[in-house]
Amino acid sequence: MSMPEFPDGKNILSQDQAINAILTSIAMEETALSHIINAESEKIQLAIEHIKCNNCCDLQKLLEVNESAASLIEQVNDMQIILKNKLRCVVRLLPPPCPPPLPCPPICEPCCPCVSAFSDVTPCTCRKIVAKHRRKTNK
Repeated sequence: MSMPEFPDGKNILSQDQAINAILTSIAMEETALSHIINAESEKIQLAIEHIKCNNCCDLQKLLEVNESAASLIEQVNDMQIILKNKLRCVVRLLPPPCPPPLPCPPICEPCCPCVSAFSDVTPCTCRKIVAKHRRKTNK
């Protein structure tokens, strides 16, 4: 994964650019935290494998590794709370979402059980619409 390029600070950013930069930094920090968590899990797995391979029961060392990992996970959790609060602040700056598009008006009221020969017309289309379409195609 390549590193994003941030503005040098000499140019003034628009609000959209600033929001994008903040969101990018939050995503990068979350990615870094996931790598830290993964490294801790590998450290614990290595400690367990070491104990299994050496046929020794040095629980004290295993407890030290576990305590170290628990402490680091607690710090990662604190950082994620900070990032969550940062994200909440940024979300407040986002413009409201666009309203959903209006539904298309019906072709006509379902008033007759006619079946059209045209594939783009629904089976329950009024005879007036079918007749109008035929007039257009016969010209």
